[in-house]
Amino acid sequence: MSKHDTNLVDILMSSAVDGEYIRDQISGTYCSYADANQSRSLEGSADNQSEYKELENGLLESLKARERQAVRLAETGGVSEAVDQLSTIIDDCPFYASAYNNRAQANRLLGRSADAILADLELAIRFANPDNSDGVLGQAYTQKGIVYRALGNQDEAFNSFSMGAKYGNEVSKMAAPKENPYAKLCGKMVSQAMRQLRNPM
Repeated sequence: MSKHDTNLVDILMSSAVDGEYIRDQISGTYCSYADANQSRSLEGSADNQSEYKELENGLLESLKARERQAVRLAETGGVSEAVDQLSTIIDDCPFYASAYNNRAQANRLLGRSADAILADLELAIRFANPDNSDGVLGQAYTQKGIVYRALGNQDEAFNSFSMGAKYGNEVSKMAAPKENPYAKLCGKMVSQAMRQLRNPM
């Protein structure tokens, strides 16, 4: 594992919402994380919920160019302005999944409500390309896992990270095992057994 990946996992597993991780994601690709049915289980796959609509190349390139401008605004401190620009993109093309994902990320940077952030992530997943060729699904589920972890919802965090891993997101692949409730329970039982062995009654 590279030093960069290790740093990402350290940030991901901290109790605070991670601005550095979001900045890396925003500046890299047009992301997204979430599930239309709040990913109650791995059976709630985006493949079953997808409302993906393929955009013609000219429109897609125009949307990407506008989104890159919003990303640059966020990177230079204009996060509120970036949210406004992403909202305009969504108004113009309500099926563009990446803009929902990036708006969710920007709103996380602004400390806005988890409900609003998760709502955008739900739409990002619903409209994302189901083959994940653009990485949106994996990133969206990963971000959803981060949000749920910050809320203390371990089950949803694990489900979301597991879906992110399923769609190839490297951060989710590292995070999902750490959030596995069964592994945590097993580890706790082993620790208790070891303590009893060291301190027999």
